Amino acid sequence: MYNSIYPGYGKYYPGLNNRQITRKQDDEKSSQQSQNAENSEVKSNVPAVNSQNEHFPQVSGSVVVSQMQQNNIVFPNGEKSAIDYTQRRINITQVLKDFQNTANAIGAPDEIKTEVQSYLALVENQSKKEVPNEQIIKSNLKNASQILDEYITDTLKKPSTVVENWVDALFLQQIDYKSPIEETYSEKNADVFVSEKSPFENSIQESQQVATKNDFYVPEDKQLKNMFIQAKKFAAIDNNEKALHAFQTVADYAEETGDVQTAAIAYYEQGLLYDKFDRLEDALYSFDRASKGSSDNNIKARAHLSMGKIYDDFINFEPAVEHYCAAVSFSGESDNLNLQTKALTDLTRIHTERYDRESAFMFMDMSNTIANETKNNKLKGMTFASNANCCSQLNEKARALEYYGKSAELFVGENYYSGLANDYSKAADIMLQYGNKAKAKKLLSKAFIALQKCNNPELKQEVVEKITSM
Repeated sequence: MYNSIYPGYGKYYPGLNNRQITRKQDDEKSSQQSQNAENSEVKSNVPAVNSQNEHFPQVSGSVVVSQMQQNNIVFPNGEKSAIDYTQRRINITQVLKDFQNTANAIGAPDEIKTEVQSYLALVENQSKKEVPNEQIIKSNLKNASQILDEYITDTLKKPSTVVENWVDALFLQQIDYKSPIEETYSEKNADVFVSEKSPFENSIQESQQVATKNDFYVPEDKQLKNMFIQAKKFAAIDNNEKALHAFQTVADYAEETGDVQTAAIAYYEQGLLYDKFDRLEDALYSFDRASKGSSDNNIKARAHLSMGKIYDDFINFEPAVEHYCAAVSFSGESDNLNLQTKALTDLTRIHTERYDRESAFMFMDMSNTIANETKNNKLKGMTFASNANCCSQLNEKARALEYYGKSAELFVGENYYSGLANDYSKAADIMLQYGNKAKAKKLLSKAFIALQKCNNPELKQEVVEKITSM
């Protein structure tokens, strides 16, 4: 690994004026957009299905509707039913939303949700047409319901038609099969079929874990521990002002009691919140405090990577590179290969943007090498995809195609369809530059097929436009 690329500590460069600066716009649709769309996926264990099926009674037709009208359904994830059964007319987007809640309520695994989504995507496409085909919509809703019922049947070891009965009951209602333009299913629920626990639950569990080389630890002091967990709770439910205040309280108390490590962690968490809301001077200050106050190289690496990204966003090259290099160095010292790979990939990209070929390819080779040392195939794929984009910009088309191919192979194994579709689409662009229209069209067809298995409406529209223009 590379742990000596950066000779010393990074500097904090003040001077970003929040009132004058807004984040730079990304003029190119890069693979990072599609990769970030799914970057927070958390696989969870399948919970047991309630054998009483309290949300979907074992009856059919108007009886189901009648029972639903008497109850304001709330799913286990806290989501209320999107459908108001007291109204005479419901919209198809409400039905699609409740399919999401249904899948989450029964604890369907990712592969089941992906299969269901493929049918719901067809429903959505129909609902956007001037005159939606009612039969096509009904048929695909029935198919989706049967998939969920099969999962319930396998889980309970007894036949179930619960979801199909619910769909049949919905068909007795007056349904508006045309989606409102401003409220489409994909736009409102881009991450509908990512199976994950609530942010609140994840934060509690993360806070209570014992530290490993890649995880933050929880303080031993009981009072400080409770204060830290409370701050994480506020952040998890997006109560941001309370979270910021709580993390500052943690930092102050930790410094008073001599727990500099917990203070540094609190400043890092605080920096993430400030960065989220573009309070960039405050974010840089908090990250700087975290990097200087911590004795943990892993935290130092994370803080420097975050500062590098802020300067990178505003095309402030020198401090961005300095902090990225610091992140590479400290992550190397802490054996955090995943973070080191990300920092090296950022260094590749930032030098590519300046058309510094020598530096770009140096960091590219380093990022590929470190990525291959990790066990994270998705990260490997994202690294190859990002480096492929850089090769394309540097007019190294053959090498770009090679990297897109490696990335696609890794994404297939991870069922990361959005990244896979982006690889195919980018490779198709290069084939068109070579004049191979047939190959480009074949790659775009593969991209379209992959997009049926994920939610990425922007990339889907881009691919459709490319296909229709050929």
